[in-house]
Amino acid sequence: MATVVKDARSSRKLHEFLGSQTQVHTQADKCRTDLANTFEKKRHLFGESLVQYTPDGEGAKTTTESQSTLQSTVAQELNWLTEILSKAYDSGATIDEGNMTARADVTLDNGDVLLPRVPATQLLALDKRLAELHQFVQGIPTLDPAKGFKLDADRGRGIYQAREVRKRRTKKDQVPIVLLAPTAEHPGQAQLITRDVEVGTIVEQEWSGLITPSTKATMLERVEELRRAVKQARARANDVVVDEVKIGRTVLDYVFNPATANERV
Repeated sequence: MATVVKDARSSRKLHEFLGSQTQVHTQADKCRTDLANTFEKKRHLFGESLVQYTPDGEGAKTTTESQSTLQSTVAQELNWLTEILSKAYDSGATIDEGNMTARADVTLDNGDVLLPRVPATQLLALDKRLAELHQFVQGIPTLDPAKGFKLDADRGRGIYQAREVRKRRTKKDQVPIVLLAPTAEHPGQAQLITRDVEVGTIVEQEWSGLITPSTKATMLERVEELRRAVKQARARANDVVVDEVKIGRTVLDYVFNPATANERV
């Protein structure tokens, strides 16, 4: 059984392998796809033909009617592809190997360690979760500061009561006013007018289970602090030195060997 080979001569920081991972895998995917298309649609490149014609009769001259030249062999193309794919295989294996040992503390701004020795892969997932959490906290509704909300100990934890608002209630009432006083010669004149008349008191009370804007601001600050701490921890975790793992050629040689062992049959 083949074993994983660690090449100490190719020791580098984990973040260096991470930085080139996308490029290496993109190139490998493109080359594999291109060669697959060649095998499917350009089989003529792997063949050679010669059609000649010689008429009957003594001294007849042979002429070439058609001819195509062999451009490559499957074995040659597989050897070429092995060089490209093996780099991608090795890159992925090296990163996975490095992630097994890459760990770092998530340290707050004040120096306290919130999460000790977190694996690099977990830090990556936590970074994504914190981005989602930040967006969630931003959407939490808050109390209206203009209403003077204060905690209501009588109602339980997390319940606020707004400042009491008192208003006078009025109703419309028609009141006559004298336009012209009556005399012995002429009757008086009066007119009804509408007037607001106070009839009682309204007391408005409001309770809410929302949080204060300052509480929300503190929560957002903590999420942002954690996001910074996780990114810094990822950088420290990926600063570990790893030996490049060589598995690509072993895998590909095993698969392609029946075609590439002897390029000429």
